[in-house]
Amino acid sequence: MTAARVAVLTPGGRGAIASLSVSGGVELIDRHRLFEAVNGRLLAEQEPDRICYGFWGGDRNALPNEQVVVCCTGESRVELHCHGGKAAVQRILDDLVGSGAVCCDWDDLVVEPIGSPTSRIEVELAQALAAATTWQVAAILLDQQSGVLINTLESLAATDWDQRHQAAACVAGLLEWSVLGRRLADPPTVVLSGEPNVGKSSLLNALLGFGRAIVWDQPGTTRDVVTGRTALDGWPVRLADTAGLRTTDDEIETVGVEHARRERDAADLVVLVVDRSHPLDEQARQLVDEWPDAVVVANKCDLDDATDGALPDGALMVSALTGEGLDELAGAIVDRLVPGMPEPGTAIPVSERLIGCLEKVARAIDDEDETGFRSALAETIA
Repeated sequence: MTAARVAVLTPGGRGAIASLSVSGGVELIDRHRLFEAVNGRLLAEQEPDRICYGFWGGDRNALPNEQVVVCCTGESRVELHCHGGKAAVQRILDDLVGSGAVCCDWDDLVVEPIGSPTSRIEVELAQALAAATTWQVAAILLDQQSGVLINTLESLAATDWDQRHQAAACVAGLLEWSVLGRRLADPPTVVLSGEPNVGKSSLLNALLGFGRAIVWDQPGTTRDVVTGRTALDGWPVRLADTAGLRTTDDEIETVGVEHARRERDAADLVVLVVDRSHPLDEQARQLVDEWPDAVVVANKCDLDDATDGALPDGALMVSALTGEGLDELAGAIVDRLVPGMPEPGTAIPVSERLIGCLEKVARAIDDEDETGFRSALAETIA
């Protein structure tokens, strides 16, 4: 008999409620009398998906015990909800492991087959949905999980070689959304770059809504990459504040500048910050020329403009101090990272693996390679 498996579904640390999932848990919990429902029935006797209130540890009159809510969610799967303190969770884990269950990671258990084989696509969708941090991302992933993506891919996989032109059109339509698909699974990185003392750290704090970065008027305050996660217009992003870009004799600051350049080169989007209250020097102009695709922010717009018309076209007027222009900046970042929103029912590839497979299908069609076409289709729907 396969051992029952248990995983904690909620994040580590303290919380009001903690959730656990147990595969094969009905028989185990009943056999060892680990849970007593207030209705007096064993878990195996409860109706599927019925929420049961009761006591963990057997006899409700015996101490210690835990008040828990239990639900049999299918086959022999059980979800447990208890007080969120570490002690309560650990006690339940210890009881289950002591009764023969095996601890595992939440993602191994969430995607475990229930009654039918689980495809890699279903696994990828479940993992992406579990990691979603905004309603907007979750809604798109739920649309894919409802059958939109799998049905499209199964139809593609059934395409005959003599219908490859139809397959090519389908693949092209899917790959049009590959940028968004990557954004769903892995929030993009936006790097705040620029010279020292232009207000990058203040801007990071303003966008995050709290003081993540140290703000000081001494050049070189930020020596390493400081990051924070937030959501802009419903889209999760990773913001990175980097050391001011300048030539310096300070060895530590030089290392920080090198880190800043590496972070900038790897970013999904660069926000280049300049100080509107000072004339643009040669280094600032060079940075603007070096990164023509950057979103240019003219910070400190609450002060007099000293740039003498030297700002590039489209530069956003922002004040990290007063908050002026922050909404426009957030909108500009989202417009650059998410160029379009799909209509409901649009299939979107949600993993690097899937995008790579679809690219293989497209290449095989272009190369008139039927064997490669078949192999890539089989890999896509695996």
